[in-house]
Amino acid sequence: MTKRRDFVLKFVPLAGAVAVLPRVALAEVPDLTEDDKMAVAMGFKLKTENADGKKYPKHTNEQSCSSCLHFTVKGADKARCDLFNKVVPKGGWCSGYSKRP
Repeated sequence: MTKRRDFVLKFVPLAGAVAVLPRVALAEVPDLTEDDKMAVAMGFKLKTENADGKKYPKHTNEQSCSSCLHFTVKGADKARCDLFNKVVPKGGWCSGYSKRP
């Protein structure tokens, strides 16, 4: 009898987790805007051409989110950025840019 009870006590929480995890994993990630506080702090621009060259002298127009290490889906039009945990466009740029190897 204890084996059945142990099974039920272990199975019920597991079934609940299986029901909830897909919703958490597929949760909608918002788009990053230039007005976001962290975006302002990192100099984020929706288009790499609009980056402040005086403030960020190492910036070049060849640098963009699509070639950044933090852009999670290589080749996509937009994807989640690991730095902001929000969706950024492939043509964007911020001071956290790190070239993808």
